Amino acid sequence: MVSPYYNASSSPPVVQGVVVNNNNNNKIYDHKHANHGIGALETDLNPNNVGGNQEEGGGDWTRGETQPRRCNDVIFAILFYAHLGVMAACAAVFGSRMYSEVAESAMNGDGGDGGRERKLGSDDSNDYYGSETVETVSEWVAESGVIAWMVESTYNLISSVSSFAASHTSSSENEGRALQEDEESNYGTTDISDMMVLLGISTLIALVVSTMALSVLIRHAQFLIKFALLFNIGATALFAIGSLFLSPFAALVGIGMFVITVYYAYVVWGRIPFAACNLETATTAVKSNLGLAFFAYSSLFVMVGWSACWMVSFVSTMYVTGGCNGQAQCENDPSEVLVFFMLLSYYWTFQVISNVIHVTVAGTVGTWWFVPSEGSSCCSNGVRDSFLRSVTTSFGSICFGSLLVAILEASKQMIKNLRESEDGGGVLLCLAECLLACLQDIMEYFNKWAFVFVGLYGYTFVESGKNVINLFKTRGWTTIITDTLANSVLGMLSVAVGLITGLVALAIAQIQGMVFGDELGASAAAFFIGFVVGMVLTSTLMTLVSSAVNTVIVCYAEAPREFQENHPKLADDMKTTWRQAWPSEFYY
Repeated sequence: MVSPYYNASSSPPVVQGVVVNNNNNNKIYDHKHANHGIGALETDLNPNNVGGNQEEGGGDWTRGETQPRRCNDVIFAILFYAHLGVMAACAAVFGSRMYSEVAESAMNGDGGDGGRERKLGSDDSNDYYGSETVETVSEWVAESGVIAWMVESTYNLISSVSSFAASHTSSSENEGRALQEDEESNYGTTDISDMMVLLGISTLIALVVSTMALSVLIRHAQFLIKFALLFNIGATALFAIGSLFLSPFAALVGIGMFVITVYYAYVVWGRIPFAACNLETATTAVKSNLGLAFFAYSSLFVMVGWSACWMVSFVSTMYVTGGCNGQAQCENDPSEVLVFFMLLSYYWTFQVISNVIHVTVAGTVGTWWFVPSEGSSCCSNGVRDSFLRSVTTSFGSICFGSLLVAILEASKQMIKNLRESEDGGGVLLCLAECLLACLQDIMEYFNKWAFVFVGLYGYTFVESGKNVINLFKTRGWTTIITDTLANSVLGMLSVAVGLITGLVALAIAQIQGMVFGDELGASAAAFFIGFVVGMVLTSTLMTLVSSAVNTVIVCYAEAPREFQENHPKLADDMKTTWRQAWPSEFYY
């Protein structure tokens, strides 16, 4: 008896805009049914086997269906663009006013850096300005971590530019000092020139080594996973030994960490072939569509540009609404509501940029999975089409899911700032912060899987989340998505490439005689530059692999038959390892 979950149709399914052969006349999912959901079975037999072969289980099951080309969750895309417009307007209007006032103050010699330092962090700021408002601003800025660095950097930049302009209006009595400053500037220029050369070399090395790491990951995935587990055991063992010489509490913590690490390795050791096969498949898909790396690396520049724009908008808005003058003397308290929305803007945009890449990877891997001819080259149609969908028809869904996480993240930051500045209520605020942190982790975890369906089929955000939950519920693979073996290896590779790049940068700096201060400082600076560049670029590339792993899990649950037809060797390995890892939950 045919279940009403299906809408029998002779039309072939379309995945990523390409018609997929439907030789088995698989039925298509009926989204209008009241109990619709990915993973609903037509019969009580095992899923996704039309022929009824006992070895593979037999039976049919529902799977995702590519949606008509339409813009989903449009209201959230409109809100996102509107908020960008507001932030740009604040930066243009308030930023120009702040700059002119600070520049005028610097030209007149009315304080400059001294006032700024007292406002942003000094203990006597309250006495200097005679107002508790400045202390409130100072405390909030000092406790905001990265945001504090942004605020101070922006104000420092404006003050420096203003002071530079003022120095060029001085009379000839300052010419001697100008010559001395010019000599110091030339010395600084040499440092900057060497640093830029080192950055360029480190970038090239990191790109080459990280790309080679993909090949290593494909060929030696099992070895890398085992090495990562054993390395963690060794590291925690050393920590436990060292903690014995500190205190009884530290020793207890160290021994506990060691026991937990050993037990974790024991439990997951049987999953290593499964995790390795997933990594191999996902890495192969990414390497076959290496053009994804262009969008991933480009997102780094977009994030840096957004940080700079947000920095100007945030500082200038606080400056104007706080009634500040060119000496950073403010009359009003910073509006907590305004600060919250500014933080929301910052986190929301960052989430959107990251999730656009995640959705692009999901769509590209889907194309490689179902139609490899359209997704097996550096600049394949799958890469281009998937990116275009993520910034057009699926952009509203991305904005929707990203907004939910950003609200939690901004709220957590506000409570953290409040907790650190308040003398009382610390316990309740700490509990609230922990609760929001847990909710944020849950929401990010949910988004990771929901956006896979957004990229694969073009669902709305709500439909994608519902389909992912139903899929893993029906297939009985809920425990699979808790596996962290793949991500641990990707993190280890990022650190390893960072160390390699740092050592090469250090060697180049020594050979070329690059100087960034004293001898010890030069070595540390060169290594640090190479390490950071290598780790950041490799982490960016490995993020693509992580997204591809999530997509592979969903695709294999959805369409193992297509995988067998298009990538038989990988499919055979996948079938074997998944059956070994979860024999009671795998029926293909």
